Amino acid sequence: MIKEIFSTALIRIKTNYVAYLISFSIPLIILFITYKVGRMLGIDLGDLTRDPNTILKGHTYTGMISNAGIFFWSASATICFFTAVFLYRMKAPRKQFMLMLFAGLLSFILGFDDVFQMHEKMFSNIRYVPEELFFLAYAFCIVFIVIICFETFLETDFVLWSLALFMFMMSLVVDKEIIKVDADHAFWEDGFKFTGIILWATYYLRTAMMFILQHVRPNGK
Repeated sequence: MIKEIFSTALIRIKTNYVAYLISFSIPLIILFITYKVGRMLGIDLGDLTRDPNTILKGHTYTGMISNAGIFFWSASATICFFTAVFLYRMKAPRKQFMLMLFAGLLSFILGFDDVFQMHEKMFSNIRYVPEELFFLAYAFCIVFIVIICFETFLETDFVLWSLALFMFMMSLVVDKEIIKVDADHAFWEDGFKFTGIILWATYYLRTAMMFILQHVRPNGK
């Protein structure tokens, strides 16, 4: 029994060694860069690896909704990337592949921005970058994706996607005090954004299922 398990493990290693190398390389590269940046800037390495609430001695529920939103950004990016790889291997229509690939990249960037507050603080110590410039860049990316994949986009549940964008816009409207909310300002701003993230993730989950089923079941049913 043990010999059989050992033999099977060796076969797996010989067959999948590239995947193993990549899986180990990614965290090693990230940790190496983190170590170098921490030493170069004189930052305690623990501040770069531990949970923010542990460092700042916050409550376990601090940032609860914000943290939950990160899960759904990550889910969106993962779903889109997985589907893009699947569509590529299945030689699916190019526009389907492009839609999921670009959506995955955009979801990843938006999630990265949400985690590190890139549009607010990330470059503040280097050079001031107006927050509006980030929003303009994101809007350009969204329009770009829709234009190049327009026909494929119309085949999806684009109403759900539009509702997600509307929620993001409402969050921005509250943030910029275009509509003044005197009580619980942060709750409404983050609440609209969180709802938008959920709708965004739901849209891409439904779209991914639709594209995949078109290639694994007759007539996509």
